[in-house]
Amino acid sequence: MREEENNRSSKSEEKLNVKSLLRKRWVLPAVYLVAAAGVLSAVFVMQGGDESAAPEDSVEVTDPSYTGDMDPYGEDAVAVTASSEVVKMPVIDEEEVTVVGYFYDVNGSPEEQQEALVYYNNTYFPNKGMDFAHVDGESFEVAAALSGTVVKAEKDSLLGYVVEISHEDGVVTHYHSLENVEVEEGATLEQGEILGRAGRNSYNADAGIHVHFEIRYDGVAVNPNDVFQQPIDSVRDVADEQEKEEEEKPAEEEDGKEDGTADEDEVAPEENNDEGEDEEEQSEIG
Repeated sequence: MREEENNRSSKSEEKLNVKSLLRKRWVLPAVYLVAAAGVLSAVFVMQGGDESAAPEDSVEVTDPSYTGDMDPYGEDAVAVTASSEVVKMPVIDEEEVTVVGYFYDVNGSPEEQQEALVYYNNTYFPNKGMDFAHVDGESFEVAAALSGTVVKAEKDSLLGYVVEISHEDGVVTHYHSLENVEVEEGATLEQGEILGRAGRNSYNADAGIHVHFEIRYDGVAVNPNDVFQQPIDSVRDVADEQEKEEEEKPAEEEDGKEDGTADEDEVAPEENNDEGEDEEEQSEIG
């Protein structure tokens, strides 16, 4: 009996000791830390205690289904689109040429507009492009201002040899007053390729040896000076802005044009050319 009483007494004392320990604040955190350490030790033991679970630095982890032609999501890889070309002047060396004809700006000053008129057949016509001549008055090589496809390469009795090149986004460049052409219709050209050499024409004889350059977006002539060294996309924006300005400008002297100016499409050809053949009416003149 006494042994049983002694056992009961010892158990009661142990319970009291445990309860007194649990009342202390540091006991429970210590128990949690010991338990966590035990769990981590078990994980390392299960992995074999070595580094085989992680790849070595020299090992390259790859997806065996990835061939390099597709991205990780199974889609074809797409190359980054190259930036658009910038519009260049239609010459090889810009420092060797000077401007002898300016684009006619409807919002320009009277002096600027006067400099942008072409005198032909006793009438003044607004210049729809720019004219460039060599500083020494000599002939020079004319180059493509942008990459594109030749849509016209022929001799015109009034404008001299003419080259027209179609580009992306509805842009077309025009080159008039060439003494010869070195490209053919349908040819694909890179920016800077030679089109021919500057020469004279009957329409703008006062300019002497020169090249007439136009750039158009969907048929609308834009000021080349506004888009030189600008991406080809800027041509559309300039054309839209010019059309808006022209619509807002009130009509002046529509039919009579008392100042003696006429639209470029009103130019009438001379009755005879140097070859003795009748000239056809010109629909586009710069």
